[in-house]
Amino acid sequence: MGVRVGERAFWVGTYTGGAGGGAGVYRAVRRADGSLAAPRLAAEAASPSYLALHPGGSVLYAVREEDAGGVLAYEVTGGRLREIGRRAAGALPCHLSVAPGGGHLVVADYGSGTVRAVPLDPDGRFAGDPDAAAGHGSGPRSDRQEGPHAHASAHAPDGTVLTTDLGADLVRSFRIERGALRLTGETPLPAGCGPRHLVVHPGGYVHVVTELAATVLVLRPLDGYAALEIAAESPATADPAGGAAQCAAIKLGAGARYVYTSTRGTDVVTAHRVLDGGAALEPVADVSSGGSWPRDLHVDGEWMHVANERSDTIATFRIGPDGVPAPAGTPLGVPSPVCVIPA
Repeated sequence: MGVRVGERAFWVGTYTGGAGGGAGVYRAVRRADGSLAAPRLAAEAASPSYLALHPGGSVLYAVREEDAGGVLAYEVTGGRLREIGRRAAGALPCHLSVAPGGGHLVVADYGSGTVRAVPLDPDGRFAGDPDAAAGHGSGPRSDRQEGPHAHASAHAPDGTVLTTDLGADLVRSFRIERGALRLTGETPLPAGCGPRHLVVHPGGYVHVVTELAATVLVLRPLDGYAALEIAAESPATADPAGGAAQCAAIKLGAGARYVYTSTRGTDVVTAHRVLDGGAALEPVADVSSGGSWPRDLHVDGEWMHVANERSDTIATFRIGPDGVPAPAGTPLGVPSPVCVIPA
């Protein structure tokens, strides 16, 4: 189940059952020329929509995005997955990330608005019950912001866990101390923007893509990362997004000279030039996502893979010297793909 020289393997999370046509977690391989080999079902699971890999590479984690949600852990052996543990989560867990030292898995529960820290042992296995931090607040959009909706997490250089709350227009800052999540600060964002995903630029700034306003906010850390302030704001797309736009993911490009976002409705991926060491972004080009309803995207050096949920495809792009991605080959058929990460 290995890969040849120049090839790259990926895990793909999908929606299943009533939410989509997938069957679980898939494994795909990108050949040296950029083409993708046919995917293989690696583990059956209920809507494992978002995935993360332990730093050691031997354990894969997946959310189970259901009303009574959960988190799964798989041992990775020769390209195969074997379930080795599961933990309960809140309603509709939609994102997870692993602390840089590998000691905790952070889970965002969209439905219940909670954030959870699951302790891990040195091998990446679950080592105890998660600690949960409840969300609070609401926003002006009654259809999407009737209450808290935790959506993603990222890890700052000082160990702070930063989380977005789409329902309350907040970025929340936590420290994990003796296994517990301690809230250290909250940063209010523009009302109704709906912060969704975020990344920490090597320059220290935090880049947040907003789902409801179709913007990218640049946040400057204050007092470590316990508090942040808005340093810049720019459109999430190069051309006007329009009312149908719903932004999804944000990722750093190679060398962190460009940032990339995906936007549903308009079905584009946008390249943003990084200015002043991350203090501002400039959208430079929109490119068709290669399908319908782009969700997650993964940048792997000169390559980019975009999960197009509603067209059941993963599109591959080659990123040019100008930072703009260009389609590379025929999109790969994968049922209801949501997340793509390297194996």
